[in-house]
Amino acid sequence: MKKTNPLASSSSRVAISIAKLSIIPTVPRGGGWTKVKVTNVATPSQSQSAAKQPTVSSSSSAITEGLKNTLASGLAAACSKTILAPFDTLKTVQQHVAGGKSLGLMEATRRVVSRPGGILNLYAGLGVAALGSMPSVGLYFGVYSYCKKMIGDTLQTNFGSLRDDAKQPSVCSDRTLQTLTIMTSAAIGNTVASFSRVPYEVVKQSLQTGQYSSTIQAISTMWKDGGMRSFFPLGGISVQMVRDIPYAIFTLLSYEFIKENWVLKRSKDDPSKRWLFDMVAGATAGGIGSYLTNPMDVIKTRLQTTGESSYGGSIAKCAAAVLEEGGPTAFLRGSVPRLIHKIPANGFFFVFYEFFRRALRVE
Repeated sequence: MKKTNPLASSSSRVAISIAKLSIIPTVPRGGGWTKVKVTNVATPSQSQSAAKQPTVSSSSSAITEGLKNTLASGLAAACSKTILAPFDTLKTVQQHVAGGKSLGLMEATRRVVSRPGGILNLYAGLGVAALGSMPSVGLYFGVYSYCKKMIGDTLQTNFGSLRDDAKQPSVCSDRTLQTLTIMTSAAIGNTVASFSRVPYEVVKQSLQTGQYSSTIQAISTMWKDGGMRSFFPLGGISVQMVRDIPYAIFTLLSYEFIKENWVLKRSKDDPSKRWLFDMVAGATAGGIGSYLTNPMDVIKTRLQTTGESSYGGSIAKCAAAVLEEGGPTAFLRGSVPRLIHKIPANGFFFVFYEFFRRALRVE
């Protein structure tokens, strides 16, 4: 009878078991063996080849994320506009006053509520503002989200830490590339959205300054007087872009920085207060962006509410007239109610925005 080596037989059985189960034993932990499933490991050449292939899934993911952000931001815009409409009205009334005089906050309030309709005039233009802001804000954040994903990946792959040639140092730091990505994406998003934002801004501000008593009257009268040109006054789009693009850059740079360095870290320790952290971050970012761009907001309001006859649609002429009327401080007209409006508006907006993002499971 042929004797078998029990040690060899045992080894064979172990080898067969490993082959069948595709597992390997690792270092014992806590008195037992951890089984790890074997997976195919790509070679360096395969990894580089995969990295160079067109990122179809990345583009599809960016489109999906952009659409979800469009919906989330549109809903958030309607919520925040409704809550803080009175302050936007007072800001517009203050900036609409021509000449060397300026209105205080209480005087502007008295003028508004003294019109037929009383205190409800503080909500003049709310309907057109809420409905008009949803597509424009949605379009803005949708394009911003898509561009941030695509531009960020492109910059990281070509100039950052994800370069194919690992031997070469990064051209720029990842932090610098992230800043460039946010700035570029914000500028592109606002450029696209500005074209859809001008008509409702013109109608809303005409209602807030008391030129018309209702949205229907404003739209019908403006259409009869000047047709489509009434909703796109000369210089209206350019001044809208000159104000909104810097505003978006300052606001989103501030928000993304605060979110990454404070909100996400604090919310890990106390998830129940995430809404509060989002509100603080949004309010702070909105205050920074609003104050730095108030001069262009004054010029935008003048051009969009006085028509083409006063300044011929020229931003330079309008700026010179404002400077002559009240000096440099004239460009800060309406800054107090604008900050009173924008700080909580951005706080509420980003609370709702992040809430709807989480509800829609945006990455």
